[in-house]
Amino acid sequence: MSLGRFIATRRKRMSLTQEELAATLNVSKSAIAKWETDGGIPDRDNLYKLAETMGVSVNDMHQIIRSKDYKDADLMVNITPDVIAILESYGYKVIRPQGKEKNEGNK
Repeated sequence: MSLGRFIATRRKRMSLTQEELAATLNVSKSAIAKWETDGGIPDRDNLYKLAETMGVSVNDMHQIIRSKDYKDADLMVNITPDVIAILESYGYKVIRPQGKEKNEGNK
């Protein structure tokens, strides 16, 4: 099960609308819709609030994120050095993929 499907299912079991959940977490309804359709993953702070609101552990949510659904997803993202610097300034660890161009020079 994807994180989005989990969030949507849990929200519905709690008889909450997207608007009500958004108000509880102090985010927009579109953020909830994006998470539920696997268009994005909540940031760390929102993940903690979401877990608390839904009565699950953050560890459970991390397990879903680490599941096969996300590992196999094609997440090709072109991030500029400026964006990387901003992410790192917020404490995120950015893992840079090793590109083919490094190996091509060794031929």
